[in-house]
Amino acid sequence: MDFYYHSSLAYDLTLFEESESDNASGLQEDSSGEKSGNTNGSNNRDNNHKRGRDAGKKKSKKRSNGRRSKLARIIFGVVCGLLMAFVVVSIIHGQVQLTELNQEIADAKARLAEQQSIYTQLEMKVDSSISTTVVEDYAKNTLHMNKASNSQKEFVNLSDGDKAEVSLSEDKNMFESIAEAISSRWS
Repeated sequence: MDFYYHSSLAYDLTLFEESESDNASGLQEDSSGEKSGNTNGSNNRDNNHKRGRDAGKKKSKKRSNGRRSKLARIIFGVVCGLLMAFVVVSIIHGQVQLTELNQEIADAKARLAEQQSIYTQLEMKVDSSISTTVVEDYAKNTLHMNKASNSQKEFVNLSDGDKAEVSLSEDKNMFESIAEAISSRWS
């Protein structure tokens, strides 16, 4: 019997079992509470049948648990796949933004170099138009000016020493005289 019990675990024997209605007609309960059949060897068959049914129930539980674990694995795999896809997409998106910003920086640097070149050209034009020779020519030819001669120069002698002079104004207005009178009384 032990052989039948262990061997039924490897095979689904529930397919070969008789239906409940067929078993009920051939089985009777005896005083010990076990079912016994009318024919020879039916007791042996009943025990095997019970064991097969129990094994079938265990298998169906294992199958349902197996299906649930497979479903859980599938769901876990899908979630992990979606998470990985999200990470990859976010990395790609970040790289695209980084590339766009680098391109904008390169364009701004090119515009800056161009503007600096224009500034240098304009500065050279201004420097060339305001050089001392141009100013001197303009003063001589257009304004008819000449350089100062020695007769036009006047020298100042500073060897007398330093002096400081304070000038007092005699004209005081009415408010100043009132403020001076009040301050002289309080001091």
